[in-house]
Amino acid sequence: MMLPLTWLIAIPVLLLLLWLAWRRPNRQRLVWRLLASVVAGISLMLLVFPPTTQQAISPSTAILLTEGYSADTLQQLLQRSDAEPQVYAYGTMADDATPVGSLHRLRQEQPGLRQVHLLGYGLKKEELQPLKDVQVQLHLSTTPAGTAAIHWPESVKLGEAVEVASQYKKEGEASTWLYLMAAGQVRDSVEMAADTTATFRLRYTPKQAGQFVYHVVEKSGNAADTLGQVPVLVRPVQEVGVLLLASSPLFEFRFLKNHLAELQHRVAFRTTISKGMSQSEWLNMPRHNLSRLTPKLLQQFDVVITEPQALQNLSAGERATLERAVREEGLGILTIASAPANSRSTSFFTAFQTRRLSQQDTRSTRASWADNTTATATAAPYTLVNTTAVAGLVAEQNDQFLAGAKRAGWGKVAMSLVPQTFPWQLEGKEEVYASYWANLLSAVAKQEVQERFWQLTSPQVPRPNQPLTLTFTDYTAAGADVPSAVVTDVADSSSVDLPLARHPLQPTQFSGTFWPRRSGWHQVQTLDAAPYHFFVQDSTDWTFTAIQERQQETLAFVAQQNTASAAETAVAYKEEPVSLIWFVLLFVLSSGFLWLEEKF
Repeated sequence: MMLPLTWLIAIPVLLLLLWLAWRRPNRQRLVWRLLASVVAGISLMLLVFPPTTQQAISPSTAILLTEGYSADTLQQLLQRSDAEPQVYAYGTMADDATPVGSLHRLRQEQPGLRQVHLLGYGLKKEELQPLKDVQVQLHLSTTPAGTAAIHWPESVKLGEAVEVASQYKKEGEASTWLYLMAAGQVRDSVEMAADTTATFRLRYTPKQAGQFVYHVVEKSGNAADTLGQVPVLVRPVQEVGVLLLASSPLFEFRFLKNHLAELQHRVAFRTTISKGMSQSEWLNMPRHNLSRLTPKLLQQFDVVITEPQALQNLSAGERATLERAVREEGLGILTIASAPANSRSTSFFTAFQTRRLSQQDTRSTRASWADNTTATATAAPYTLVNTTAVAGLVAEQNDQFLAGAKRAGWGKVAMSLVPQTFPWQLEGKEEVYASYWANLLSAVAKQEVQERFWQLTSPQVPRPNQPLTLTFTDYTAAGADVPSAVVTDVADSSSVDLPLARHPLQPTQFSGTFWPRRSGWHQVQTLDAAPYHFFVQDSTDWTFTAIQERQQETLAFVAQQNTASAAETAVAYKEEPVSLIWFVLLFVLSSGFLWLEEKF
């Protein structure tokens, strides 16, 4: 209706302008005057009555842009769409996209929505709930350059190393340095080559027990940035009871006895001096009769360190008592040998497969153990065969073992083919010596059974104002009431109750969701259980973990949806106004020409 009216008005105006241009006596530039008059008349009418075009749209399809979306992917989607879908931006900025504060708002904007193309890093499962009855097509972006995975121990014993292991993706032509900072000082560093993806490890051994927060810093050129914090609880060395049994006075056992005593471990030492005569010593513990191994005596110890001849010298009854203590009480036995022990009477303790590597009595080799400490060791000319039953404790080249342990009931039996470690002390390598024996003791000694303990179930990196799940396990609580728990912010001592719910399939587990208000150390505790400390990171720490969590939750959300194909896309049309700038320019140019032409 508007179009005929426009032309009804435009035709008389055009005729008037053409008549005015024609009637002028000056016939020069007549054609140009007539043309300019037509352009001026038409552009004026189009300015007064703006024209529109019809554009095909899809009311049932939308494109949702989230953080990290690819502009190229968006362009490809738009190009292959017959009907242009509406584009929305959630949590990010984008040109020509309608910003929405929530996906509920998106559903209100487009009530007939049936399919959504989601671009970017994805969203949290709570944010995706309004789309549960909408088919979601994913176009997720890859994780950006930088840290792609991270791991460090939640807690370590004093003397153990904190190892931060990560995968790092470096783009660009310049290399990057990564530093592990503790107490404001660089403790370890690694250089990441340009344009590469590699795994790195940063290590530091704390000097005292307590709660500590280290930092991983990235430096490229003069620019430095903190990638994230590394919270670690350093626990005091657990006091263990050690029984040393030697068939003769040996320097190895003498040095080991003194070393363990200096660390305040309970140590009892029995060595045979001559036939029928033995000498006993006790350090940091009451005296006990060591002349015969009895069940009551072995209950005082967590690990027995001995050698094959001492085991052979025991009576059959003592060996049976020792075996029962391993199987039923969890006692650990470590045998230090310079050659395979082939006696059937001691096979329970020494039945490890070995292979001879040298015809000499001893050999020098490079040994390494759990915290990546390496040292040159004087070993027996044998190596332990790597089998599925044996866990390596001390390794050497070619994936061979100098020391290994295997399960035996509730306890462990272990063998070491490094008969002399005291030379490390004589050479001033006290840290190597301490690390070696700390590694063996922690692996072999009787394990403390925890009946009640807490765990941070998820996420890997807690953040302020984001939910985290705490799980309490109580093996004594089958059928009991749900325990009560309290979470305390260590910084200001503010506390909040943590409601727990029993796991439907595991009655000894209880979980609760906690929303931390700020970063820092927190503590959760319940009655008759040791408190558990966890650290809430800053929102800018380890940003890749938040991206990975969103991607995983988005993938899980889509996987749970009905995978049936979406209905055929409906097409509608909307009126789109044509830009007036072109008509303004034509009118100004044509009318300006007519005015100037008349003057000159």
